[in-house]
Amino acid sequence: MYDYDEGGVVWNPFLRQTKRIAAAESSCGKEMGYDGSRPEKSYKIIGSWSSNSIHRVGVLEFATNTWNVTHRTSFGEVLTSHDNSSRVSLNGNVYWTGYKYPETGQYFIEMLDFSKEVIKIFCVLPCKGKKCASHHRMLSIYKGDRFSVLQQCTRTSEIKIWVTGKKIGNGDDGDNVVWIKFMTVSRPDLPMLFSHTSYFVDDNIYGKSFVLCCNTKKPRQAWVYIVRGDMCKKIKIDGLLCLNSLLCRPN
Repeated sequence: MYDYDEGGVVWNPFLRQTKRIAAAESSCGKEMGYDGSRPEKSYKIIGSWSSNSIHRVGVLEFATNTWNVTHRTSFGEVLTSHDNSSRVSLNGNVYWTGYKYPETGQYFIEMLDFSKEVIKIFCVLPCKGKKCASHHRMLSIYKGDRFSVLQQCTRTSEIKIWVTGKKIGNGDDGDNVVWIKFMTVSRPDLPMLFSHTSYFVDDNIYGKSFVLCCNTKKPRQAWVYIVRGDMCKKIKIDGLLCLNSLLCRPN
């Protein structure tokens, strides 16, 4: 939680501890992660903002609770458009999907590298589309150390899911990422996916599973869908109307 005037609070639900963080200059978004190149996890928050072609990057180290602001001519290789609703964290870094302009039908995973404090393109995605509006894309974590990407066609609602064949290690630059087609889901009872939606997939002794957490406008309600083979189970989440903060994660 963050307030631009008072600063923010970071909560560790596992330890049930909170920590206040200092207020910073106005910035366009803040991300939390850690430097994976160190033997110990050194957590930090990174924010950025631009003015007159000059990028200012603010970094808050949890150990000191102070902001260090630097001026740069570039914050890295930034894509033209981002799918901000599908950001995930892995190995201390933050990843999301996006594309370059003009559109070529090719999409990428972009990352905020917390060890180098820069944004860069990590790898190419296996999904393609003639226009960004023709498909929705979402990123998720698979088996705790790999990526999964979902693409849904806005015309047919068909969902295609890929996973990375090998785990994503600390310091990987994305050059050797290999994508494997995981499953295709074509069901009329699944909704169109928009922002504040999350999912995960798994492959175990029961077969391949696809779990989707989303909300509908009519009725205004939050739902969980579980798809396995020909089975599709729809579960209503009582007492919750919006999924702005609900994430779907496997045990």
